[in-house]
Amino acid sequence: MLRNLVKTASMAVSAAVLLSAAPAMAQNMISQTGKASEALPGLQKFLNLPAGERSQVNVYYNLRIKNCDTSKVTATLNAGGKTTPLRIAGDGRITPLPTRDQLNAGATITMNMPQTCTIGPKIKVHSTQAAGKSYDAAGLALGIKQGNAAMGKIAGAMALALKKLDRVYFVGGGDGTVEVGDQKKPMPKTAAGGEYPAGTPYFVPSQFPGATRITLTKAASTALFDTPPK
Repeated sequence: MLRNLVKTASMAVSAAVLLSAAPAMAQNMISQTGKASEALPGLQKFLNLPAGERSQVNVYYNLRIKNCDTSKVTATLNAGGKTTPLRIAGDGRITPLPTRDQLNAGATITMNMPQTCTIGPKIKVHSTQAAGKSYDAAGLALGIKQGNAAMGKIAGAMALALKKLDRVYFVGGGDGTVEVGDQKKPMPKTAAGGEYPAGTPYFVPSQFPGATRITLTKAASTALFDTPPK
């Protein structure tokens, strides 16, 4: 969904995230600053959607950092006259994200990094339900619909070329069951070699009409909406 929306944009981020470059103090380091709305493609439009249209869906961003020591990459958010350090986790997730008001007011992001670095954002679309062992299936199905609707509004005519969200992956969730009526049916799990670790349980609402509850044997770290695997 939104992840596919920013594929072409992410290729340009190492140059466009961060449009004005100036040498930093340390040797072989550069400092780059650009609009946060360009550094994190799609976020501003997503946050400007009415809250009711994204009640079951949210996004975060992982930075794909290549060709340099990732520990030397730092980022700061510049908004409202204040500078806020941004955390880049081991998987590249950047937090905190700028708010809607900060983006609309023209917030910028500054990154300091080795000059050999290339950096691009990868968007992750996830459920707003609390991570854990139990999920409301109807809420997940609604989140998929909201995500696809958001894609259409953000991408415009480009949305016709994008795959639709149709499933939810429960990262780290162990085994899972889907409650349909008075039955509990096992959830399918991913095979090896895909984007998600082998054995990740996933839920496709269209395969379980009338589903009401998802139950996992282990607490998932997140519930990610995604498109069918390639």
